[in-house]
Amino acid sequence: MREIAGVLDLSWVHGELAPHYSPIGRPSIDPVLMIRMLILGYVFAIRSERAICREVQVNLAYRWFCGLSIEDKIPDHSAFTRARNERFRDSDVLRRVFERVVEACIAAGLVGAEGFAVDASLIVADANKQRSVPGTEWSKERDPEGASRATVAGASRSLRRSTT
Repeated sequence: MREIAGVLDLSWVHGELAPHYSPIGRPSIDPVLMIRMLILGYVFAIRSERAICREVQVNLAYRWFCGLSIEDKIPDHSAFTRARNERFRDSDVLRRVFERVVEACIAAGLVGAEGFAVDASLIVADANKQRSVPGTEWSKERDPEGASRATVAGASRSLRRSTT
């Protein structure tokens, strides 16, 4: 975190994001603080904004990285969702901010290109040719109860049964 903090200059963020913040009304959460918190999430694989907020609340090193004192209040996790889904919805500004941060880390030698990680979740496929139906014989009216996998009609029927 010290190495990242040493090369991370976010002084440009306020100017970049200024068009998305109103000059009147209640003060917004500092966008630099939000970006620093998101960087912590990426670096330490914290999977949700709610978890990031919890971690920053109790971890002094995280607070230091974010520029927060022990008494400073942590933003609510919903502020991240609102920013993403409302304020920056029709803009690619968050992508541009992220790219600039990554570029700074690459230039400083903090990020290498030796490897990468991908979610390798296994999903069972239902592609057995012996049980398949030729396209010419397929019917929208097929019995969903006899299907070997979930169907929209079967799912909606199950949902109706469970709600009645």
